[in-house]
Amino acid sequence: MHENVTPQQAKKLIELNRDNKDFIILDIRTPEEFNEVHVNNAWNIDFYNPNFPSMIAQLDKNKTYLVHCKTGGRSSRSMEIFLEHGFENVINVVGKLFE
Repeated sequence: MHENVTPQQAKKLIELNRDNKDFIILDIRTPEEFNEVHVNNAWNIDFYNPNFPSMIAQLDKNKTYLVHCKTGGRSSRSMEIFLEHGFENVINVVGKLFE
């Protein structure tokens, strides 16, 4: 499952999966952006980190990842990296999760 969702759909998924240890919210904004505001329990891996692809490759491929950034640009570009590394359950948030 590789799909795009709206911020509203993402918020519903986050709520529905609140207690699901196999559902990971992956915030790929910079640490500075992450520190300003982020979803509780989200993981932060900076898309601009030169090691981003290898950091993604080390994640558990059996989990589901909800990937978001500021507006959907970086998360959309990151989908290719997830595909290259064999991830099957990745959901991309297209749009602003935070206003």
